[in-house]
Amino acid sequence: MKKPPFLLSTALLFWGWQTGLWICAIPIVIILECSRFVQSRWDFSSDDIKRIANLCLIILVSLSIYLLIANRSFYIIYTVLQWLPAVFFPLIAAHIYAVKESIKLTTLFFTFNDENTGEQSNHFSVNLIYPYVAICILAASNANTENISFYLGLFVILAIVLWNVRSPRFSPMLWLCLFLTAASIGFIGQMGLHQLHLQVENQVVAWFSDAIGQEINAFKKETSMGEIGSLKQSNDIVFRVNAANQNNASLLLREATYNKYQSPLWIAVNPEFTHLKPNNHTTWRLGNQPDNNSSLTIYGTLNNGKGILRLADGTFEINDLPVSAMEKNKYGTVKVTGKVNDIAYKIKFNQQFSLDSPPTADDLQIPKGEQPAINEIINQLNIQGKSPQEILQIVDAFLLKNYRYSLQLTGKDNTSTPLSTFLLQTRAGHCEYFASATTLILRALGIPTRYTVGYSVHEFSNLEKQYIVRSRHAHAWTMVYIDGKWQTFDTTPADWTNIEDARVSKLSIISDLWSFWGFQLSTWLKNMRSSNLFKYIWWLLLPLFLIMIAKSAPQNKVKRVFKQQILSTPTPKTDIIANDSEFYLIEKALNELGFIRYPSESLKKWLERLKEELPRDDLIEELSKLIELHYRYRFDPQGIQEGEKVGLKSAVQLWLEKLKIKN
Repeated sequence: MKKPPFLLSTALLFWGWQTGLWICAIPIVIILECSRFVQSRWDFSSDDIKRIANLCLIILVSLSIYLLIANRSFYIIYTVLQWLPAVFFPLIAAHIYAVKESIKLTTLFFTFNDENTGEQSNHFSVNLIYPYVAICILAASNANTENISFYLGLFVILAIVLWNVRSPRFSPMLWLCLFLTAASIGFIGQMGLHQLHLQVENQVVAWFSDAIGQEINAFKKETSMGEIGSLKQSNDIVFRVNAANQNNASLLLREATYNKYQSPLWIAVNPEFTHLKPNNHTTWRLGNQPDNNSSLTIYGTLNNGKGILRLADGTFEINDLPVSAMEKNKYGTVKVTGKVNDIAYKIKFNQQFSLDSPPTADDLQIPKGEQPAINEIINQLNIQGKSPQEILQIVDAFLLKNYRYSLQLTGKDNTSTPLSTFLLQTRAGHCEYFASATTLILRALGIPTRYTVGYSVHEFSNLEKQYIVRSRHAHAWTMVYIDGKWQTFDTTPADWTNIEDARVSKLSIISDLWSFWGFQLSTWLKNMRSSNLFKYIWWLLLPLFLIMIAKSAPQNKVKRVFKQQILSTPTPKTDIIANDSEFYLIEKALNELGFIRYPSESLKKWLERLKEELPRDDLIEELSKLIELHYRYRFDPQGIQEGEKVGLKSAVQLWLEKLKIKN
């Protein structure tokens, strides 16, 4: 296939434009384009190409490791993809400046051995220009510029490629109109796919967040009955808490609070997040400092730099948190955005101190569908003339006596809501049901309440000398407004932690050790990044890297050949036989008329297509006979006689004359 001029340069400049890596793109373009003026070429052997390919692989692995250490995140894959043209530059440069115009595919893989493949490996040769152009486009697409520039650049590159292979049977104007029409349709389709991609990405982020225990509240403002129940099945460690003393056992760390129930959803009505400004780069003040306070350090993770903080009630200050933005709503939910994923922040709090907004009418709202069940429960309680504190004690004792904690829900009734079924029939459920029931019962008794989700901090690890919080420690409870402030009220039976601990496999210690080692490595890398040692460690690894490059270098001196020598080099015997066959005049004539034979297409397969495109059966029939004679000439070890050669030549000339008369 004829190579379009300046295709590589266009693709590389497009890559530099989209990613901003001009410092790499421009030198690469200059080096590759200089091949048009440099008269010498290098005769690389298969082993030389394999070593260069191995060098590219070493660069790719080193780059991936560096990015993983610098910023531990799954999303480094996008950065790695952006650097692919620079990573594979040694290979494309060797290809451009090589004597041969194609490279055997087997030389690019470790698992192939040319000695075993023999001459058949010659059939698996590839020109690296088009794959490298595809790599440039892939790298540019990962820059995520979010504007029309990427599509325009892709449009230009495809136009160059397709213009080069267009059929001469059609006028350039017709080709241009068809291409513009296809491009317009493609642009409209691309806009639709972009919207679909955003929807899928949001859903995947939500699933990924659930999988590692990070609540998806950072991406939506509601929670559904059953979400925490599914999280409890996982024993994975989500985050860690280092307290100044162990008196903070059974501490509840809040993630989000909701105030309106629409079965089976709890919703935060008009959360109205407001931006907070830091006191300095890593200190954030949420409220005025009370007289007495406690503190603890939380080690957690964000998803692509985004997430919700786990905070104790009455948190008024957050320290050592390197994020770029923080937002807080009136229900106490705090979400952050930054450039790091591993975070370790220190909070100062006083649980007798509340920063949440005063109650509203929504904090007394009860859905009509839940009203009958709530009224029936209230009728069973003796609460006449009781104070709010006494009401809390009565409700807590009632639920503890008549209900039990369970993750195995039975007796589903499609005629009633999940909460009504829990209150009147099954009387068994997990924390979501206890918290939801408590919230609505107290509302019916005139006490403002809100529904809260977060985690229970109660498992102290003797190995780590700090608290570990697992996915199954996700919890839900009620916030009640009494004595002019919001207070925590948890009616879930206290033995829920023992029930869940009994379900854990004895082999979980293995995953705990793995998580602990990962945490220690993450902490070490964080300390390395914050110290000057991290800046010099790569200088210590440089000698090892240079040794690996040296081993990848050609063992023998690569022969330098000039273009004049290439042109004067004797043509291989197989090429002489191919060029002597007069049949290639027919192939050339048909190609000029637009009946192009594909590079991997056999003559007989090509003939089958020509039967549909050439209207004259006599030409096709004669062409079939000529192909048979040509095959004998090319592949029969005994060849053909001199008389048959003369007959082939005259038959080809006669066939070409008929073709001219036809056209």
